[in-house]
Amino acid sequence: MRQKRQPNRYVILAAASIVNFVHGNPYIWTVFQPYVQEEYGLSLAASSQPFTIIIGIFAAGNMLGGFLQHKIGARATIFFGSAVMCGGFFLAAMAPHNMPWLISLGYGALGGFGSGCAFSMLTAVPQEWFPRQRGMVSGITIGMVGISGILMNPLCDYVLSRWGYRTAMLMVTVIYAVLCLGAFWVREPSASDQAALSQGSSALQGDSESSKKQFTVGEMMRTRSYLIISTIMALAVPAYVLVNPLMKSLGMARGLTNSQALAGVMAASIANIVGRFALPWLSDLAGRKKILRMIYLLCTVSVIGVSAAGGLLFIVLISAVCLVYGGVVSLFPVVVSDHFGTKYQGINYGAVMIGYGLISILCPYLLDIAGIELSFILAGVASGVGLFLLKFL
Repeated sequence: MRQKRQPNRYVILAAASIVNFVHGNPYIWTVFQPYVQEEYGLSLAASSQPFTIIIGIFAAGNMLGGFLQHKIGARATIFFGSAVMCGGFFLAAMAPHNMPWLISLGYGALGGFGSGCAFSMLTAVPQEWFPRQRGMVSGITIGMVGISGILMNPLCDYVLSRWGYRTAMLMVTVIYAVLCLGAFWVREPSASDQAALSQGSSALQGDSESSKKQFTVGEMMRTRSYLIISTIMALAVPAYVLVNPLMKSLGMARGLTNSQALAGVMAASIANIVGRFALPWLSDLAGRKKILRMIYLLCTVSVIGVSAAGGLLFIVLISAVCLVYGGVVSLFPVVVSDHFGTKYQGINYGAVMIGYGLISILCPYLLDIAGIELSFILAGVASGVGLFLLKFL
């Protein structure tokens, strides 16, 4: 009997990476926000709400995606999440001027939920095909999220300035819907595929993946490692969430010209992408904990420095914060699979992200309460606590 040919795992990785481009959707709101604020007559807080919601609800979508994977399969889960996301974006595009809350519902709630649902599969499935290179694979798939912001922001800004909010959001919906069709090429490894992948080799931690305990989400959440990992990840969030929306305006307040501040934002965006690609790959070579210690130390020093720095030093420090954040969001999916296995990776990673989502929502209120400088110092302290907790991981 002729043996069934194993799928090309590099095609699967490429397809997952292309589809993951659409999940840079939160980063386009930075160019949509002022147009929505003006067109719908909203306050700054109200026009920023869709971004807060899409970030905060993302973890819930991850958990649903992981659950659905074991009911309907990864590919169907990606299509379901993509349909919910694109439907939400279409709803946001059609929001009447007297119903601006539909933008928060569509772009924020449905967009974040559907995006998280599909994203959990696009990071989990490629890791199963590359058991010894999970860091590299995570960096490639999640790195595409960073590239998305770089490419989509100028395109959206161009369309917004000429044809307005509705046309720009419809354009985004169509582009994302087309790219999501790449899910046709994403599939999970069968039992025979997994046997072939592990045959004659060992996974990163010294055992084949099939020999490791595969934790369900309930089992995982009862472990000390879960509490430590989810807390450490959450403690890295304040630095980036506080710095990101203020990079340009704060840079100009610290002595940069408009063009220099824009160059700083671009440098920080590039650093974010570099962190997503390079740091997980380095963790395959040097070990996860060593790279995590390095980036949490860098984050602690950098975000505290941002509280007072100006000029070129300001650009260097905000770039360092963004480099760290890129590494964090790419490394932690691998940390989760290292500790708890890949079988339930989607739902497990969503559970780890619960703290991430809560902190993302709460951070803007910290700025109102503590002010910019003190908020940055507190973010540095949080990162320092994360560095300390790595001792127990």
